Amino acid sequence: MARDDDDPRARPLGVGVDGGRERVGRTPASESASETASTAEPEPAPSETVTALREERDQLQERVEELEAETDRLRNERDRLERERDDAAATADELETEVAELRATVDELESELRGAEAELEAAQEYLPEGDHEVPPEEAIAGTSLFVRYERKGGPTLEDAHNGDADREAVNDNLRLEHHTEFDDDGAVVDGEPFEAWLRTTVEYEFVEWLTRSLLHDVRETRNQTAMGKLFGAIPEIDRIEFRGSVDLGEEADEDSAAFDVVIRDRMGQPLIVTDLNSSREPATEPMLESLLRNATPVGETNEQLAAAFFVTSSYYEPGALETAEEATGGGFLGRGKHKSFVKLSRKDGYHLSLVETRDGEFHVSVPEL
Repeated sequence: MARDDDDPRARPLGVGVDGGRERVGRTPASESASETASTAEPEPAPSETVTALREERDQLQERVEELEAETDRLRNERDRLERERDDAAATADELETEVAELRATVDELESELRGAEAELEAAQEYLPEGDHEVPPEEAIAGTSLFVRYERKGGPTLEDAHNGDADREAVNDNLRLEHHTEFDDDGAVVDGEPFEAWLRTTVEYEFVEWLTRSLLHDVRETRNQTAMGKLFGAIPEIDRIEFRGSVDLGEEADEDSAAFDVVIRDRMGQPLIVTDLNSSREPATEPMLESLLRNATPVGETNEQLAAAFFVTSSYYEPGALETAEEATGGGFLGRGKHKSFVKLSRKDGYHLSLVETRDGEFHVSVPEL
């Protein structure tokens, strides 16, 4: 049987009829396998340029964030400085106002000073030849008073104490003499002759009242027993020291105690000690405490001490009155039969008296007479 060359089954695979190479077509299955193989291949790595750009981008982003943070910080700092500037400007305005007020005050004081200097110069022109100025504190500290009588046989404080002479008779015979540690001949104090000035001081007026009025007031109010130690001491007054002190002896904590007025007997023993407040301010608790702190050791070492006075030109604060009340045993009637009495031992002590003075008049606030 002859071979049929036209039969495709007789041709080798891939050989065409004309003997040439037959092109084999791709089937759908082969195409799918080819695509699967293609997708499984890894993507190529980014180039160095892309990597560098990404790094630069990240660095720039970090820099942006840093600059934004710095911007916020500077903005806050600016706001703070603006507030400080405003506060400083306000303070400067206040200081300028205060400076202006102070300058006005200085100008006013300088004007007053010039006026005072002119008045002083004018006053000095009229001072008699030989007169000399003495400072007030030096004048009062250098002055002592003495209780004396015009007539030795005339009525005395002792007579008034015993009921043998009345107020008018004793005062007509009584006089206060002064002695100074400075030359008082031609002395001028605060523009006044020394003696005229002395009689206007609260120290001198207090002694005048004490010697010319108090003993009679005690008798007339029938307080001879209640104020017995003071009542008995007044006739013994001989010498009065201004800005004086009292020795406390070797056993005391302090060597001496100082007072504005110290009143003594002829033997120099302290009978009455006094502190003064001549200002317009009220007498305070510390002032009374100071008087008691100094007077008590005096009474402990000098049984003759009869009274401690505090004299104010104003009035007494409640704390001062409470201090006096506590010192005298919880009441101004004092302990036992004595009024306003600071008891130092079973039988001894001294009276505490608070006095107010205005326009030369004296009034006993404590105790009530």
